[in-house]
Amino acid sequence: MRRLILIPTLVVVALFAIAAGVFYWIYNSYTFYSTDDAQVTGQILSVSSPQAGTLSAVDVKLGDTVTAGQAIASISTVAANGEKTTLTITSPIAGTIIQENGIQGQSVTPGLALAQVTDLNNLYVTAYVDENQIANVKQNQDVDVNVDAFSGTTYKGHIKQIVQATAGSFSLLPSSDMTSGNYTKVGQRVPVIISVDGFGGNDIVPGMSTKVTIHLH
Repeated sequence: MRRLILIPTLVVVALFAIAAGVFYWIYNSYTFYSTDDAQVTGQILSVSSPQAGTLSAVDVKLGDTVTAGQAIASISTVAANGEKTTLTITSPIAGTIIQENGIQGQSVTPGLALAQVTDLNNLYVTAYVDENQIANVKQNQDVDVNVDAFSGTTYKGHIKQIVQATAGSFSLLPSSDMTSGNYTKVGQRVPVIISVDGFGGNDIVPGMSTKVTIHLH
């Protein structure tokens, strides 16, 4: 008798658990959208030589903090009349030197990158959202950001911009060969720019992997 009662009870419990799981999945999908196809990004600018010459001085090193207009390097050039002049190369923005390629005394050509600088105080997150979900994503929606390098810490942010093109539009290689006459539909992703309220003093740098959870409703 006890066994006859126990079996239906277990069935009811199992069905209730399944129903609860389905309800949670539907509620979670309606309320949130999560993706780990995201990373920390920032404006990285190259400081390059405008003309040919000799790199006579390198005024910065990797990791240095610079101000806008601060000298990065000096280049010695020879004018058409044979007169030697010195050209000072400056940083276009205030930021941190994240790459320094110049070696004093080397010959440089126009466009040769001497250094790269970025503003580590003005970082954001770029997340790639499936196109079938992008209609639910709006500007100013709240976002939870988790950076892989600092697991267990959640940063708060919001949707700043939805890029008006898919990620595939910026690819150098096409996703399909239109000349073959065969078309394969490929799910596209749309870049979404997320502004982070603050990283709590952690050493966050461009390129770090993140996971984002967008509050849809």
